[in-house]
Amino acid sequence: ATLGLVGWGGGQMIIPGMTHQYMALNQLAATGVSLFSLSLSSISSSVRFATSDSACLVTAASIAIPSIVTARFGTQLASRLSNDALEFAFNSLSLVMIPTHLYIQQRRHAQQLAQPPPPTSTG
Repeated sequence: ATLGLVGWGGGQMIIPGMTHQYMALNQLAATGVSLFSLSLSSISSSVRFATSDSACLVTAASIAIPSIVTARFGTQLASRLSNDALEFAFNSLSLVMIPTHLYIQQRRHAQQLAQPPPPTSTG
């Protein structure tokens, strides 16, 4: 249940909540808090998946290494932008990413329905 409260979907609720007048964090600080909390849960989950042979470490590394390298550049860029520019970027990406995610989910579901059922053994 808590997985839905982190990541991109959770960011749609958590980050705006932290930038609300009651918490009064700026966009950069709210993003930092969200990413840090996500990082801690990711490390815990990653260890569990890796130790149960449920993760392809080569694929994970091919995603993680470029992300680690480019995250520093993104953080530097974000620290140079105004709070209004960061909010605009966050909201603009949301307008693109949410419908894209829904489209990908629907397409995958249609592909699964189109696949023939696996053979059953009668024996």
